[in-house]
Amino acid sequence: MSKRDELLQRKRRAMELMNGGATWQEANEQSGLNYSKSGIQHLYREWCERGDEALVDHRGGRDPYKATPEVREWMIERCTEDMEVRSSQLRVEIEAQFGVELHHDYVGLLRRQLDLPVPRPGRPSKREEIEPAPVTGTEEDFSP
Repeated sequence: MSKRDELLQRKRRAMELMNGGATWQEANEQSGLNYSKSGIQHLYREWCERGDEALVDHRGGRDPYKATPEVREWMIERCTEDMEVRSSQLRVEIEAQFGVELHHDYVGLLRRQLDLPVPRPGRPSKREEIEPAPVTGTEEDFSP
């Protein structure tokens, strides 16, 4: 039995004890919980209204969205077409096309995992040649 299931059983036991007339202290002690008076009374009120669903702790959140193979294939095609497209733009396009929200940092991580180019703001791309400064006739010759 997992810790989560064990805690759920202890909460249920405390609620049944309180429902049977036990004080909050007795229910707390007999069930093995260590709740404050206001905490256990709040839980009891919620349990009376919603049943066992009130005993489930939903604070764990959800797993982050993992990009499906379809999203990955689309990213490869899109980044091959336009190597300078920003992750924030990809994020918007992925949401429009696939209906999922990805954080732009996660999109950047995917780009690196898929070995796709990641543009650097304010820096020339390695693919672009940097043109040398033009030579003007006003320069002095300092040769010996």
